[in-house]
Amino acid sequence: MPSLGEISLVVRALPLARVAQAVKTTRLPEVVERLGARRGGVSVDDAVRAAQRACGRWARWFGGIDTCLTRSLVAGALLAGDHEVVLHVGFRPTEQGAAAVDGHAWLVVDGEVVELTGLDHEHEAPYETTLALPTTAAHRNV
Repeated sequence: MPSLGEISLVVRALPLARVAQAVKTTRLPEVVERLGARRGGVSVDDAVRAAQRACGRWARWFGGIDTCLTRSLVAGALLAGDHEVVLHVGFRPTEQGAAAVDGHAWLVVDGEVVELTGLDHEHEAPYETTLALPTTAAHRNV
């Protein structure tokens, strides 16, 4: 059973999940800008759990998308006020060749990789970063 603090954080994350849905129609840097940075002393683990729950519920309740990108955007916004956060988007080769796309989004928080999907990076080809967007308030004007 989630604690009152966990429920409160999911409630804070739900509007961010709504904004993250714009990735379907809006350039990613603009979506990152719209999400902004939230201060609040949120731990990385709590932000990841809240993003997973909020995006999953948004998709279930309103028919939105719940992907590694939307979860990374939400967790990044929750963390960016207090941490150095960089959103990474990358791709890796597939067995089907160049025509197939295997993309992924993840965060680097204070220099540490934060994985929101539980991917096995040791036994599969690594994703190669194609785009890295700082999401911290200090880096907004770059």
